[in-house]
Amino acid sequence: MVECALDREATGRGLGRYRRQAARGAGAGAALVVLGLVFVLLPIDASWASDLAAGLGVSGLIVLGIGLSALRNAGRMRRALAAGPWSAHPAVEVVRGGMVPPSVVLGDPDGGQAWPFAIAATKQRYERVRPGPDAVLWWCGDPDRGGVLAAPGGEELIWARAVRGHHTRNRTIGLAGAAGLFGRPAAGRLAGSGAVDSGAAGSGPTGSGPTGSHAEPRPEARPEPEGQNRDQDRDRDQPQSQDQDQDQDHLLPTHATLAAAARRQALPPAARPRREADVRVVPWWRVRSLRHVSGLPRLLVSPVPVVTGLLMLGGTGDYPAVVAYAVIALGVGVLAHSGWRFLGSGRATAQRLARAARGPEPVPKRYVLLFDPVGGGPVLVLFPYGGGPEDLPEAVLRLYPPGTLKEPRKGLPSAPSGLAELRGVTSQGTPVVVPWIEGRPVWPWGPFEELRPGDRAAREYLERLAPPQGASGVPAR
Repeated sequence: MVECALDREATGRGLGRYRRQAARGAGAGAALVVLGLVFVLLPIDASWASDLAAGLGVSGLIVLGIGLSALRNAGRMRRALAAGPWSAHPAVEVVRGGMVPPSVVLGDPDGGQAWPFAIAATKQRYERVRPGPDAVLWWCGDPDRGGVLAAPGGEELIWARAVRGHHTRNRTIGLAGAAGLFGRPAAGRLAGSGAVDSGAAGSGPTGSGPTGSHAEPRPEARPEPEGQNRDQDRDRDQPQSQDQDQDQDHLLPTHATLAAAARRQALPPAARPRREADVRVVPWWRVRSLRHVSGLPRLLVSPVPVVTGLLMLGGTGDYPAVVAYAVIALGVGVLAHSGWRFLGSGRATAQRLARAARGPEPVPKRYVLLFDPVGGGPVLVLFPYGGGPEDLPEAVLRLYPPGTLKEPRKGLPSAPSGLAELRGVTSQGTPVVVPWIEGRPVWPWGPFEELRPGDRAAREYLERLAPPQGASGVPAR
C-alpha cells in the first residue's frame, strides 16, 4: 500500500503549524483594517487621525493579502501531501541574478532529468529549507505543476511552482548542471512508496526501527536433513533475530563516510575573521564573539528608537505626536526584550563558555564539520583520537554561526575535518564543552550530545546532515 506524505506525523505537525501562522497573519491584517475604519469613523478633526487611519488600512490590506495567500498555499499543500508519498532528491539552488528570486532544481531519480521550481515562500521560511552543498530535499507533488518541498524529516514545508517558459527552464537546468547536480547519485524514495530499490528496502536508512513492521525472511521448505548435521542445518536456516536486524539497521555512519560528506559540503574558504582577544587572559566581554553570543551589542543599540522618539517629540519637525509615541513604544519593547535576553540567559551563557574555554586539561578528538540542512547551522561530529576510517562517531556539537549574514561561514574551521582539543567544565551538573580548532575556540550552541551506536534517532540525524550517496534517502517512519 502506498503511503501518502501526510501520514507522517512530522509532516502533519508542520502543515498544521503553517496553517495556524497563516490564519494568525490573516486575522492580524483584518484587525488592522478594522482599526483603520474605526479611526475614520471617530469624530476626530485632526490630520494625524486620517494619516493614521490610512496607514493602518494600507498595512492591514497588505498583511491580510499575505495571510490569505499563505492560507491558499496551505490548502494546496494539504491536497498534494494527501495525494502521494515523499521522495528524496539531490537539490541545487540556482540564483539567476538581479531581483529574480532563487530557484531550486531537483534531480529526477527515474529519468535522469531535472525539475526546476520557483519558490513561493518568504525569505525567512525559505532559509529553513534552502539546499546547501550535498543537499537532499524531500518532494511531494506534480513536477509539471507544483508541489511541496521539505527539509529532510518532512516538517519544514514550502510550496514550489514549476518554472515556466522553455528558455527559462533550460537556462535554470543548465546552471544546476554546472553546479554538479547531474554528477550526484539519486537519493531514493520513501520506504513503502513502491520506488525503493529492493536491496535497500530492509536495511540502512529505510529499514524498520524498533517499532517497525520489518518482515523476516522465510527459509525455503525442503526435506529434513539426515544425520548428525540436522541441528546445524536447522540453526543455519533460522531467520536473523530482531535485535541483530535492528543493530544492522541503526549502525551509525563511519568517519570515512562523514568526512567524504564534509568534503562535498565544503565551500572555498572565506576570509579569516579579525583577530580577537584571547579568552584565556581577558574577561569574556573583551572577546568579540562572546559579546555577540551574550546579546550585549543588541542591548547597547536598543535605546536608539527611544531616543529618536524623544527627539521627535521635543524637536521642531512637523511629526505627529502619535508617530513619536509609537516609535518610543517600539523602542521600549526592543529594550525590554534585549535586556531580558541578556540578563536572563545571554550573560550567563557567555560566562559559562569562557570558563569552559579555559579548562585545564584538553582532550584531543577528531572532528568532521557538517551543516544542518534545516537552517544551515554548523555541526561538529566528534570521533576518537588516533582511530581509523571505520570509527563510529562519539558525539555531536552544534555551533554558533560565527559569520555575518553575507558570509555566514566566516570564522569556522578552514578544514572540513581535522583535530580538535576539547576543554570544558561542569555547570549545574551539565557538561559545557568548547572545542579549540586551529588555535582558537569555536563556540557551541547547545549541549554536548553523546551518540549510541544503535540509536535510530542518532542515525537519522547524521543521515540528515550527510545524505547517503546511492541509497534511499527517506527513512521509514
